[in-house]
Amino acid sequence: MTANLNEEVFDGGPLMRWERSLGLFKPGRSLVVRRTLIAILIGWLPLAVLSAVQLLVFWDQSAMSFFSDFAVHARFLVAVPALILAEGECLPRLGKIVTHFEQTGLVAGPDIVRFRTAVSSTRRLLASSIGDLVLVVLVYVVVAAAALYFSNGAVVPWHRRGSADALHLSPAGWWHALVSLPLLLILFFVWIWRLALWSRFLFLMSRLDLNLIAAHPDRVGGLEFVTSSLRGFRLISFACGAVVAGAILNRQVHQESQPFQFQNLVIGLLVFLVILFAGPMIIFLKKLRETKRRGTFEYGSLAMTVGKQFEAKWLPQRNALDQQSLEVLDFSATTDLYSVVKNVSAMREVPFTLRHLIGPIGVSAMLPFIPLALLRIPLDVILRGLVKLLF
Repeated sequence: MTANLNEEVFDGGPLMRWERSLGLFKPGRSLVVRRTLIAILIGWLPLAVLSAVQLLVFWDQSAMSFFSDFAVHARFLVAVPALILAEGECLPRLGKIVTHFEQTGLVAGPDIVRFRTAVSSTRRLLASSIGDLVLVVLVYVVVAAAALYFSNGAVVPWHRRGSADALHLSPAGWWHALVSLPLLLILFFVWIWRLALWSRFLFLMSRLDLNLIAAHPDRVGGLEFVTSSLRGFRLISFACGAVVAGAILNRQVHQESQPFQFQNLVIGLLVFLVILFAGPMIIFLKKLRETKRRGTFEYGSLAMTVGKQFEAKWLPQRNALDQQSLEVLDFSATTDLYSVVKNVSAMREVPFTLRHLIGPIGVSAMLPFIPLALLRIPLDVILRGLVKLLF
């Protein structure tokens, strides 16, 4: 089975099929800005219009709470656009990582067939029409479960009519339950499905006889390119952070909750994102450990042989060494070899380090929490700081 590696491997799924049928996604043109605006028009604008009508026409003051509901604005004005924009950054990056396995010779010989089979099966799973039905059913099951789980007191006022109970939803509440929230969940679950297939692909790669180089300067046998996937997940991390930050901001502003009350939630978010995005790469641990063990013996033996030859040649005449002697190739060649051997001894057993995680996951997820921090800083302190920066 063969695969055309010129095509994006992860460029597919239920959402993209629907968008293509509506003319919102064309080959070579993702129309990402138009799709983002349409998502806002579908997910957020009707809520604003229906709430305004409920307030101005029916004089229902509970609808006023929509305009100060930071959670709903964070979900549909920040998280939804970020999840759509992430496609343009992440999918080409994942596709490039996939093709890099073969282009650099990491996969060669008989394993090329298995590699291309893995690529084809990934595309086939993304293109499965069964996924459309499963996705829609799953989304509305989650919405129904959420509606049954939340008590009347937990329902945001603009969701219901006046003082009616949670089951008597306002028009905006119905739109949120039947359209807006499913839209957000569809975007999120599509990414979860892509991440599941990404994890599966990496697992299949770990089963191949990869041509890893123990002395590779990246110190992970030549697999560091896989960590570039983390940069592609930045906007998804940002979107998840926005959803959590919006909910916390609601509590902080409307219920006067203290930020430290949610520190475990924020820590849990970061742990979840690390597991979600970096966790799949741990699958190479065994392969890298075997490569390091092999390299330690092979390069160690080579270094020992060269070292003995070097000592036998130069140590007996060490008293006669001068600057010209030190410039011969023996010294530079031995130094270069030992530098290569040092790469082997410093080889890691997972492709990523803390440095790889901080920016794409840590910083990206924490950016939406900046407004929460600013609320705890007095305005005059902020203004004085700005004045000092400007003048």
